[in-house]
Amino acid sequence: MGAGPPEVIEKIAGWLIPPACREEVLGDLRERSPGAKAFASDAARTIPCVIYSRIRRTTDPVIALAEALTLYVAFVVAAISFDRSVLVSRESFVRLAIPPVVVVAAMILADAYSNPRKRWPLKPLFAPMLGIALAFAAEMKLGEWGLPRIVLAWGSGVGALMVSLLRLLFPPIADRPQAIEAPAFWRRIELPAGALRYELLVAIVLLLLLLRVLVRRL
Repeated sequence: MGAGPPEVIEKIAGWLIPPACREEVLGDLRERSPGAKAFASDAARTIPCVIYSRIRRTTDPVIALAEALTLYVAFVVAAISFDRSVLVSRESFVRLAIPPVVVVAAMILADAYSNPRKRWPLKPLFAPMLGIALAFAAEMKLGEWGLPRIVLAWGSGVGALMVSLLRLLFPPIADRPQAIEAPAFWRRIELPAGALRYELLVAIVLLLLLLRVLVRRL
C-alpha cells in the first residue's frame, strides 16, 4: 500500500467537500487512491458529484423559488420607487435579476456547505447576508449593467429582510430538527396534502404586502 496522498492535496480536497460528508468522502478517497496523482484525479471526479448531491439534499426547490421571487420583486419595487430610468431599457429586467440570482446561488451553496452539527439561533440569516455581500461585489464589476446605488441599496436591504423572514419561518433543510428514523422533510411535506404550500403562499403574500407598505413610507 502507498504512503497516501500529500497532506496539502488532502487538505484542499477536504476544504472543497461539504462538512456534513467530509470524513466519509475523504476516507473513501484514501482507500481507493493512495497515490498523489490517483487521489487528485479521483477527487476531481468525485467532489463535484458530492457537492451536487449535497445541494439536492439541502435545497427545497419551492422555498428557493419563493426566495428568488421575493428578492426580484424587492429590486423591481426599489427601481419603481427610486429610479424608474432603470426600467426604460430593454435589458432592465435582466439587470434587476442579476442580484437575486447571485444571492440565491450563494444561499444554495452556503446551505450545502453548512455544518449540521453547528447551530445557533441566527444561523439561517448567514446565507442571505453572504449572498447580499457577493451581489454588491458583483454589481461593482458590472459597469453599465450594474444597478444605480440607490436601487441596489434599497433592493438589497428590503430583499434581505424579506428573505430572512422567510428563512426564519421555513429554515433550511439542514437546520431543521430531524427525529431518528423520521423521513426527510421533502418526503414529509407530501403527507399533509399541500399544507406547507399554502402556508408558504400565505407567508409570501404577507411579505409582499409588508414590502409594499415599507416602500410607500419611504
